[in-house]
Amino acid sequence: MNVVREAEDAYWDNIWLKKPWCASYWSGRATADWMFTQAFAAESSWNESFWKNPRFNELLVQARAETDEAKRADMYGEMQQLTHDDGGSIVLVFNNFVSAKSKKLGHGDVAPNWENDGLKMAERWWMAEA
Repeated sequence: MNVVREAEDAYWDNIWLKKPWCASYWSGRATADWMFTQAFAAESSWNESFWKNPRFNELLVQARAETDEAKRADMYGEMQQLTHDDGGSIVLVFNNFVSAKSKKLGHGDVAPNWENDGLKMAERWWMAEA
């Protein structure tokens, strides 16, 4: 393996989705459908590995319409297995985030998607009265 260090300020324009291999970070998404659609669907513009699997895409569409939670969970399980066995992603780590609370901070409802209140913590949180 020959690791080539590229200019950081040109990563998104010159490397991501243009080179045969790249590294990136994916935050979690609020639903499995959102994550699977954005990262692994054949037609997704963010499918970093350019992986295409007809069975995966068939399950993705079926799971969206499935109202039985157990059946939908089974579909998502099969989709996870397909990405594991056949997909093109190398998952190096899974982050383990801890959220904490303090009376010294004020905020409204916390967004359920992405870490740090939907990546808006600096805009939405304030120092509370002591």
